[in-house]
Amino acid sequence: MRFQLTFMLFFLTTPLFAYDDKAMSELFIKYEQVMSYHKVEIVDEVFTKKFLKENGGKDEFIEKVKDLPLKKEKKGLGKLLAKWKKSKMKNIFFAKIKTESSPHPESSFIVVEEDGKLKIDGTVSDED
Repeated sequence: MRFQLTFMLFFLTTPLFAYDDKAMSELFIKYEQVMSYHKVEIVDEVFTKKFLKENGGKDEFIEKVKDLPLKKEKKGLGKLLAKWKKSKMKNIFFAKIKTESSPHPESSFIVVEEDGKLKIDGTVSDED
């Protein structure tokens, strides 16, 4: 009986949704769709409300995205996630992606949980 109560307490206090490689990869596939192919209708699925607010709001961010070069082919979609890890703080993750057009071979992102989904909350600055 004591074992059952301990098991139930552990089960109820454990987060119901644990994030895995698939969830993180799907986020960065959506990120690439927004940034490279201008699929701006999914901006809310990729970026947190805080991130959008800090970047001039959703409408201004969408205009910035539309000013970026548009890729013609969807070649290699989803192959850009290099690695990710959970921080010691609650529901904060750090992810690195491979980049082709950046001066740095990898870019680092801060990913958080918002509304039960992983979303990008910012980037980690690269030192030159």
